[in-house]
Amino acid sequence: MDLTRLPVVVGAGQHTNRVEDPLEAPDPFELMELVVGAAAADAGDPGLAAAATHVWVVNSLSLRHADPAGELARRLGAGQAEARYCGVGGAMPQWLVDRAAEMVVAGGRPLVVIAGAEALATRQRAKRAGTALDWPATEGRPETWPPQEADYGIHPLELQHGLPQPTHMYALIETAIAHALGHDPGRHRAHMAALMDRFNAVAAGNPLSWFPTRREAADLSRVSADNRMICFPYPKYLNAVMNVDMAAAVIVTDAQTARDAGLDPGDVAHVAGWGDAKDVWYVSQRPELHTSPAIAECGRAALGGAGLALDDVTAFDIYSCFPSAVEVATAALGVPADDPRPLTLTGGLPYHGGPGNNYVTHALANMLAHVREHPDARVLVHGNGYFLTKQAVGVYTSQPPSAPPAPAAGLQDRVDAAARPVDLDPEPGGTARVVAYTVPHGRDGSPEPGIVLAQSGRGRCLALADEALTAALEGSDMVGGAVTVTAGAPTNAATLA
Repeated sequence: MDLTRLPVVVGAGQHTNRVEDPLEAPDPFELMELVVGAAAADAGDPGLAAAATHVWVVNSLSLRHADPAGELARRLGAGQAEARYCGVGGAMPQWLVDRAAEMVVAGGRPLVVIAGAEALATRQRAKRAGTALDWPATEGRPETWPPQEADYGIHPLELQHGLPQPTHMYALIETAIAHALGHDPGRHRAHMAALMDRFNAVAAGNPLSWFPTRREAADLSRVSADNRMICFPYPKYLNAVMNVDMAAAVIVTDAQTARDAGLDPGDVAHVAGWGDAKDVWYVSQRPELHTSPAIAECGRAALGGAGLALDDVTAFDIYSCFPSAVEVATAALGVPADDPRPLTLTGGLPYHGGPGNNYVTHALANMLAHVREHPDARVLVHGNGYFLTKQAVGVYTSQPPSAPPAPAAGLQDRVDAAARPVDLDPEPGGTARVVAYTVPHGRDGSPEPGIVLAQSGRGRCLALADEALTAALEGSDMVGGAVTVTAGAPTNAATLA
């Protein structure tokens, strides 16, 4: 077999900063240097990063720099490397591995460093203390690969009706999932808690977790002073937490380069299959909010490229910003709710911590450690960006595949054929049926007007609920229920029909 065409992950590094003094804590570039150095040492050569042909940096919310990838490459002594800074989205670390794997399969023999870091916790502490951070910064916005979307996946009507954040969007999706499962709010609360309990248990045993605290399922779902409702049906402990200081890096190359460096097949993770695609761009226009054709097709592509079936997978690392992300992904992949295989090797974004767009790089680092420890491991890693919008799946094995993987053809076309956008009605009126909803809560715990996505004969519409409808939304499964929608500017109104 031509080992030069087998992509492998050869090293990984992670770091969680525990220094609370903003003036002493490392900046994002220092964090990335640290984890890239750790990844190189993990691959058996502390100087490996200087030989990188490509240095790719995951989009960072903490940086204020016009050329983050170029700056990191210079710091690593890899000034000759192609330096690129990726766009926004939690799927991007896996997307970058996909691009590296394609170069290997094509015979390019690259040595790719993929790194990312967030120091939002330090930024937050500095702001509270009135401390100015002397971090590396330059004027201008960096060019991203692929180009950054201007709308960040949010339709103007969604923005007008109070859906500006993942906390709102994923909660909206959650109510559609609950209805599809036939759950009333109480039963679904227990279902979500039992699911996320599995992630919390892993995070509690991960020394790099931001919150290495074991909380039982009942603690995750019980609304309390410490666990206030954010957006129904999610209390705080079911939400991703981005204000963390974390960094991770992986190094991807070909199996022959790894062998030449003295690494045995058991020292690397083989990138056996992959796929990435996008679902219908705006949540409100998706025919079904509780499904993801993109995840389903990416999973099939990744497993097919690896020559494996879902039953062959020994462990997963499913993206877990909110319960709905896990539920949609597992359903799309065909993983049963009671599947005993690990759903995460990392711990989940609410408990391990969600470092912006870089969580999946941590998942990849943990995947490599797992593959090395288990000679027959076959791990499926899932990355998700925006609002269950951008998807990427990779399959990694301890044993080399029998042949170089073949990238899937026509993947996005199949996704597009599976789901067409639903028209939005800009001036709705009359009776409509609820498709999904959420109720935001203030910091004092009080409910704010509910946000309703509804369907009429004229199309989909968004509206804000009055007090009576808001109370009904939290009291029972209102998906499929009738509401009366009145057009308004800038927001539509909804009442019980």
